[in-house]
Amino acid sequence: MKLKKTSFYILFLPALAVLIMVAIFPFAACINNSIRFYDLTNPAKGTPYIGATNYKLLFEDVRFWHSLKITFYFVIFGGVLQLILGYTMASLINGIEKGSRIVPFFLIPMVMTPVVVGLTWRLMYDHTLGIINYFVRLLGITPLAWLGTGRLALFSVILTDVWEWTPLIFLVLYSGMRALPTEPYEAGKIDGANTWQVLTRITLPLLKPVILVAVLLRTIDAFKWFDTIYIMTNGGPGIATETASIYSYLISFNFFNIGKGSAFSIIMIILVNIFCLFYTKIIPEKEMA
Repeated sequence: MKLKKTSFYILFLPALAVLIMVAIFPFAACINNSIRFYDLTNPAKGTPYIGATNYKLLFEDVRFWHSLKITFYFVIFGGVLQLILGYTMASLINGIEKGSRIVPFFLIPMVMTPVVVGLTWRLMYDHTLGIINYFVRLLGITPLAWLGTGRLALFSVILTDVWEWTPLIFLVLYSGMRALPTEPYEAGKIDGANTWQVLTRITLPLLKPVILVAVLLRTIDAFKWFDTIYIMTNGGPGIATETASIYSYLISFNFFNIGKGSAFSIIMIILVNIFCLFYTKIIPEKEMA
């Protein structure tokens, strides 16, 4: 019995130490910083306790609300497009005999380094030398400033996100489709169900837990998406593509207000947890009701 307990502690304690160092301690430090005046441009003032002042300053900041709005655009529009395209790709490949052999080719965007993706798409969107404007010229249309105008830049960055992360949705849904039982489909075929009825009454209900997992993963990633968009636009033009993660970074490392930046990070954690709760608790409970 003692040997078992000793083995348990030997295996458990190193993992606990790593968890404390990389997750619990930084999170506790972030909470502590968020309730203090911590401005690197004013070191003489120190880091006194100021309570919820940093949160109050954020809620009064118009740019803070704008960054959240842009983030929700990524979550909603990017997520919907990725779900539609991922499901379509998974259905097509699942319907092909030995389709699993070509699955790795669809995963190339997902395994590329985000910085490389950002640089590649920034060159493709280039007003003068970009390949996208090359085809636009062939159509007789005036070249567009894809990353130089507000709404067009936002659309362009969302399109890049869709290209990069649709393969993840595809992989999750394709794996789910491969694990679906065949009996419901055989019963539907016997009952004369058409394609639409099979989709809405068999496939989607059976895939619902898998779809929720895929959407949850992409929602979390969308909230913390930073590297690709930073390389492509750095939140510009102006603040047209400035997401919450970009603005939080700017507050902390450009404006050197660590306290306010930490408060922003805590708010983002709360928002992500609300979305997780919505996906995992509220939606299933409504369906059961």
